[in-house]
Amino acid sequence: MKKSYFFLLILVILFLSACQSSEQLKPIREETIDFDINTAIEMVEKKGKMIIDLALREKVSKLEYKEFEKSFTEEFGVHAKDILSILFIHNMEFDPESDMYVQQDTLYPTLFHEGITITNAVVYKSYFENEFFNQTRLSIEEKYGDDEKLKDWKREYIFTPNKNGEWELNGFSGVMNFLGEDYNMNYLELKR
Repeated sequence: MKKSYFFLLILVILFLSACQSSEQLKPIREETIDFDINTAIEMVEKKGKMIIDLALREKVSKLEYKEFEKSFTEEFGVHAKDILSILFIHNMEFDPESDMYVQQDTLYPTLFHEGITITNAVVYKSYFENEFFNQTRLSIEEKYGDDEKLKDWKREYIFTPNKNGEWELNGFSGVMNFLGEDYNMNYLELKR
């Protein structure tokens, strides 16, 4: 019987410790700061330009692909492989020395497509008692207009400051691309 009380006492102590630690992780202050929309557009356009230039091609040589891997890694960081996997056809029986074909049945909406705009750019900051947990992130949201082609489509780019204080891509939310016979990079008209 004493063992069960002892075990119950340990569980209660662990539970109370867990509750106390979750309270400590709540920020003591949060702030939202508008980010310059023109700077946000430049940041997203740079990424979109790389994607559109690649997506409008039919194929690339193995050497070109290696160059794309390098430049996409510089721009997209750890997300480069995900982006490239969206844009290329990956054939298991593929000869490593042959050309790689660009996926023609995919639409990756960019700011270079008609109707795609930046609708919001905001910096979120959270401050905690322990400064180690302080967080800063930049959210840039793209949306599509009102017509039926991609009704309610949106994508959010999430950036965090790196060691040099420069914004570095940290992740995405929303829909990255549309895949299938009904889609291609010309599904939406390109802006002139």
